[in-house]
Amino acid sequence: MTAMTTDGTSLTERRRAQTTNEIHLAAMTIFEKQGVDATTVAEIADAAGISSRTFFRYFDNKEHAGIPGQVGLRMRVEKFAPIDDSPNHVLKQIESLFESEIEFAGDLGEDSLRVAKLVAGEPALREEAAAQLQRIAKSLEAQLREHCPSLNRSTTILITNLAITTWQTSWESLGQRSIAGERVSAIDNYREHCEMLRSILR
Repeated sequence: MTAMTTDGTSLTERRRAQTTNEIHLAAMTIFEKQGVDATTVAEIADAAGISSRTFFRYFDNKEHAGIPGQVGLRMRVEKFAPIDDSPNHVLKQIESLFESEIEFAGDLGEDSLRVAKLVAGEPALREEAAAQLQRIAKSLEAQLREHCPSLNRSTTILITNLAITTWQTSWESLGQRSIAGERVSAIDNYREHCEMLRSILR
């Protein structure tokens, strides 16, 4: 029988989440000191107190260890069941879903600004983020096709691309603003970008 914690998760799941976070924090710390290119998987594994072999049970590569947060977004998108409505309303539902992910990440204590700064300053991390977002976009498009049959294919693709681009641009902006010394929360920054999109579409 699997031992369960008070919040309903198994001890194995809890340990896995803890190790995942420890690897992620180790990767971020080393990246901040010496950059992604100069960092090896072995260094990250050593800092997290694990072997390089164990590292690859949790992450595909060192860049993934630096930005694992989009896994949560992907899982939310896979469970997303939008209400079939006007294209504008469907886009707003997606924005609400994305806001929920930002708020959830904040509740878990994830240091969003550290991640955003690293992504803004490290091309390798931007490439990893873009690759992750391509997979999320495919999943989002599939959810829209399933739950919003009134939308034609072109409209579905446009909504998906607008939503993903707004998300990506907002995170890159958050990193650049943080590097410049501007204090702004991830959720406020994302909402600002949603408003920018609205002004463009008017």
